[in-house]
Amino acid sequence: MPRTTRAQVAQLAGVAPSTVSLVLNGRGEELKIASATIARIEEAARTLGYVPNAAARSLRKGTSTMIALLMAELPEDPFVPVVHKVLTTAMIEIQRRGYLLVPLFQSSEEVSDAQVIRSLITDTPLAGVIRETTSAEQFANTLLADMGIPVVGMSMIETPDSTHTRSLVRIDESAGVIAILDRLALPSAERAHAVFLAGPNTNHSRQNPLFARFGERARMMTLPDWNEASAYTASLDVLTRDPLVELIFCADDSQTAGVFKAADELGMDVPERLSILGFGGQERSGIEGTRLTTVEWPLREMTRLAVDTLIGIIEEPDTARSVITIPTVPVWGTSVRITPNRD
Repeated sequence: MPRTTRAQVAQLAGVAPSTVSLVLNGRGEELKIASATIARIEEAARTLGYVPNAAARSLRKGTSTMIALLMAELPEDPFVPVVHKVLTTAMIEIQRRGYLLVPLFQSSEEVSDAQVIRSLITDTPLAGVIRETTSAEQFANTLLADMGIPVVGMSMIETPDSTHTRSLVRIDESAGVIAILDRLALPSAERAHAVFLAGPNTNHSRQNPLFARFGERARMMTLPDWNEASAYTASLDVLTRDPLVELIFCADDSQTAGVFKAADELGMDVPERLSILGFGGQERSGIEGTRLTTVEWPLREMTRLAVDTLIGIIEEPDTARSVITIPTVPVWGTSVRITPNRD
């Protein structure tokens, strides 16, 4: 069934379409439009079942309840922990505060991809934007600034402060890793080697404490994906070649099952002979119920704070700029050999 138009309402009421807009936007009395005309327009709208376009109405009134979440390219599986946690938290928190979420995903700075984002931003009345700054695309920053739309940056990794956003919420990846390494007790002590298994991208900093601790005795292996199979193959190779490897630190918990499998196949006890450390806080189980020692990635807290910060700016435009840093914390399991807690 075709949507009733403003022009049809105007024709039935015997007025100009602009008058229909003014009345249905609640400005009839303010502009001293005759009460009989207001009643006639409202009756015509009811008769025709006319529903004003909410986006256009909010744009004309200078207000909006829509908040965009601008993230990097959507993965093939949108239910991966990172995307799922951020999206669901943003949706719940934004809706709880009386706003609506508009998820936008940027894939590259190619003209075609950039144009899609540009069109959506310019054609949609937005109250504000939460911009995930982990990805490299920057073309949206200037566009949003030119439009006067408040932007809160949200970084899942360690990142320097930037003036591109009104405020910034970021994660300190190193804190939880350092807390675990401070209690690390490997069999060969200062002779032990360590390996960091990275995924397809290495723009994070969670490996830095490992290299600070082990120096030349640590190495990074960059894998083509985050899959268990790739981690298994890499771990089997490095553990066979280097008998001094006593710690494997995975960039993501999803890789750890492959490391456990390689250790089991080689007869290496965890954690007595090999320590396995994850990142992400998924607390996966290992060999014979061994619980993974990992680092909590506070994605939900980060998202909640970004939402609160942005809505604070929307509702109080003079709110001072802030930079909020959320530390990661250890999730203690039994897969890393540590010194007894002195507390």
